[in-house]
Amino acid sequence: MRTCRFLAVSTLFAQLALAQSTEFVGPESCKACHPDAFETWSKGKHSRAKESLSETQKKDARCLSCHSPNESSTAMAHVTCETCHGGGHRYSADYVMRDAELARLVGLVDPTEKACRTCHDDSSPSMSPFDFVEKLKLIDHWTVERNKRAQAQPTQPSGRKK
Repeated sequence: MRTCRFLAVSTLFAQLALAQSTEFVGPESCKACHPDAFETWSKGKHSRAKESLSETQKKDARCLSCHSPNESSTAMAHVTCETCHGGGHRYSADYVMRDAELARLVGLVDPTEKACRTCHDDSSPSMSPFDFVEKLKLIDHWTVERNKRAQAQPTQPSGRKK
């Protein structure tokens, strides 16, 4: 049963990677507008996911489907921004990213627990139980940038008289 599930997930990743291979712009493109998020990602385990594999595992498609899922189609190793957020070709333009609704309409993905569990599941050979809420804290790459944006926006007058 686990083998069938694993093959289904691997096939899904392969199909998604193939469909989006020309849509990836690379983490360096994200860095230009999201330096804090890029720094957090680059220091995290996802940015070095393939390095955690043995030489034998680096040749095993089952391992690569999670540790470097886009490498065969995009030549981008590891788990990059676009592995989770979708290929940035259509949403990476500055004018698109300034409009959250438009960015999502043209391909920006907000990862969900279900998406994370395609790799972080019970069939992962060396994974301990996956607590989504706790693990999400370990990859928090949005709080710093959101706080900076909030501080940069001028406060709106309430319109009320004192």
